Amino acid sequence: MVLEGVSFNLADSINYLISLGIFDILLPFLLIFSIVFAILEKTKILGSDKKNINAIVAVVVGMLVIVQQGIVQTINLFLPRVSLIIVVILMGLLVISMIAGREFSGLKGGVLGFAIIVIIIAIILALTTPPTGYGSNWLTPTDVQILLSLGIPLLVLFIVIGLVTGGSKGNSQPKRNYLRELAEGFGGQGGGGQSE
Repeated sequence: MVLEGVSFNLADSINYLISLGIFDILLPFLLIFSIVFAILEKTKILGSDKKNINAIVAVVVGMLVIVQQGIVQTINLFLPRVSLIIVVILMGLLVISMIAGREFSGLKGGVLGFAIIVIIIAIILALTTPPTGYGSNWLTPTDVQILLSLGIPLLVLFIVIGLVTGGSKGNSQPKRNYLRELAEGFGGQGGGGQSE
């Protein structure tokens, strides 16, 4: 047989595609072209039924982006990190929906706000962290000191605000059931005990 001594290795194929520039030129171009073309088609900025003009503008923008290798490197670093964040979020939602059962209808209230803040922080970290290997510490001691000097006072401030504004006023309000509110925040029916 002709192929008897030939072994196929997928890693070698990927390395060959990298050497051809598929990941540095073609894929970023296709991504930018697709996004710009979709935005132009959806918003109809250049007029309705102008697919040819939208395509030309999208090609030009895509070519201008791939010429700037700094932008391409940022895209190549950012997208895998965001993909990892999306996978983690989906797995978290899958676990929540398995625990909540049929009652799960999405995040609501304070839980949704907290989830949005966590997602924004994760995206900012994905954009700003340098490319390091697994297990390496990318936070310098100065970064840790700044995070602690900002985080601890903010945490104390939020706790004080919560205690001041959450205090009972003349015992006229019923006692809050935090487990029920948490369940309702996750989209459940709040089947925990009754409010007193």
